[in-house]
Amino acid sequence: MFVGENFIVSYHDVDILEIDEAFNRVKSTPNHWDKGPAYVSHQILDEIVDQFFPAISDIEDALDKIDNNSENKSIHKLIDEVFAIRSDLLKLRRVIYSMRDLLYRILNSERLNTFSDYRIYFSDVYDHLLKLSEMVEANRDMTSDIRDSYISINSNKMNTNMMLLTVITSIFAPITFIAGVYGMNFKYMPELDWKYGYFVALGVMGLISVFMYLWFKRKGWFDK
Repeated sequence: MFVGENFIVSYHDVDILEIDEAFNRVKSTPNHWDKGPAYVSHQILDEIVDQFFPAISDIEDALDKIDNNSENKSIHKLIDEVFAIRSDLLKLRRVIYSMRDLLYRILNSERLNTFSDYRIYFSDVYDHLLKLSEMVEANRDMTSDIRDSYISINSNKMNTNMMLLTVITSIFAPITFIAGVYGMNFKYMPELDWKYGYFVALGVMGLISVFMYLWFKRKGWFDK
């Protein structure tokens, strides 16, 4: 956007609704044209900046929705949604920070002395951009917190599953060993001819299972 003493030129590749609305608002009140191009440029910037607030509000609602419905979705889908929102915030951040720096240069330029009456208006737009910057950073931090929380929850679930598999493997390892020993086809194995050998083997397996279960429980594995 180029602003001179008697003209204002905006350049953009696509139509921007906010610019049209700003011009229509200025044209609807004839005496607004008499305020000069600085007033028109302020109206355009103010209209564009104000449109960022609903966008960030929608992002906040989306984050709240993700947080409230986290139990009904898979961890991978949640992470994808968080990263999509984080990408949108990055785009907003890039635009808002660029406009904030632009307004800072305008407020500190000597050219604004020519339109000193409008300094307060440009300062108001700059304050809005500062507020938007804070909102973007706060939501970026929220996406990071949600992402880290989901990753931590997923890691805890994986650890719990690994602990369960470890317990099962540890209990069945000695039982499998005993069954394997007595399953060998050797001819001379005294216990094979013993009347109570089968029941004793089952009893030993049962005792080992109970002992291993109690040992893991004492160590607190079933409390995690």
